[in-house]
Amino acid sequence: MTWWTGTGVFATLALGVAHGLTHGCLKLDSITMDKMLAVPGQSYFVKIDEPYGYGEMLGQSILTCRNSHVKADAWRAICQLAYAVPNFFAAEVPVQRFNQKENDDVREKFNLTLEDFPAFFLFVEGANDAMRYVDAVQAANMIKWLRSRGISMPSIDSIDELDDIVNDFLKDASARHVERARELEQKYRNDAKAPMYTKIMEKSLAQGLNYAADEIVRVMKILEGKVHPQKRAELSDKLKVLKVFAKTDACDIFHCPDGHQKKFGAAGIIGSDVATCCKPPCVNTEGDEHDAQGHHCDYYDERTAPECGDWDTASFRAGRMCCACGGGHIKTLEAQD
Repeated sequence: MTWWTGTGVFATLALGVAHGLTHGCLKLDSITMDKMLAVPGQSYFVKIDEPYGYGEMLGQSILTCRNSHVKADAWRAICQLAYAVPNFFAAEVPVQRFNQKENDDVREKFNLTLEDFPAFFLFVEGANDAMRYVDAVQAANMIKWLRSRGISMPSIDSIDELDDIVNDFLKDASARHVERARELEQKYRNDAKAPMYTKIMEKSLAQGLNYAADEIVRVMKILEGKVHPQKRAELSDKLKVLKVFAKTDACDIFHCPDGHQKKFGAAGIIGSDVATCCKPPCVNTEGDEHDAQGHHCDYYDERTAPECGDWDTASFRAGRMCCACGGGHIKTLEAQD
């Protein structure tokens, strides 16, 4: 790419940021989207959704409105963290339902219905096809998914550099790794989690590598009771670090409410988020309809969920009908604090 071409491209990017719907996020449309995705060496995580304003929220239920705000907060976190990742951008395509139906051709291109919104797609430079994100719209989940696909997103749960030292420590439990962590603490002296790494390493050397798993159980039991908000925040941070040592996803030890099922491979903060860890009671609604391969909704599970939408037909929409794909009918969905 020549200098002037690169300058023009990133001037366009800067303009997109200035007029974006979310701070730190590019705004794309049906005209600019293909052009920006064709820029060599760049990857994009694109959200396709309706542009919601405060007035449009007024007619929604309290739970729906709160869920919308939770999703907006998660996306805002992704946009802010994406800024630090070289050659990677978070972007939005607002699709209007009425008036001129701006960008509705983008919705059609990806075979989406309004019920599928928000829809998220990852475009990795050099890849022919977009990868769709279909898990819970939670920042921790999204970051884990992006990192598993080669995008070096910063973690919001723990400290990546210290996590690397933990991995070395678990292979060779020696004091030299404690010293490495102690030196690195200074770099993150404003993060309360940083000194926890050395303390947990020292405890593990003294009590064995099972210390972290045992400590998680103990801390979880404390959090089930009445705990001062400041202490609760401190223990929540400790859990974020402990799960790195215990090599466990947060939801592995989270107890879902009656009627809910544990999500497979879910991430997030230990013991604090039902939406991240659990699936609400759900009924598939495809009836006698099936996808282009002859599959009904029971084909789609945690293993085949990445195929959701791949075999849709005019009468079968996995994202609308199948629980494993984010559709179906929720029998009971109570607000969770």
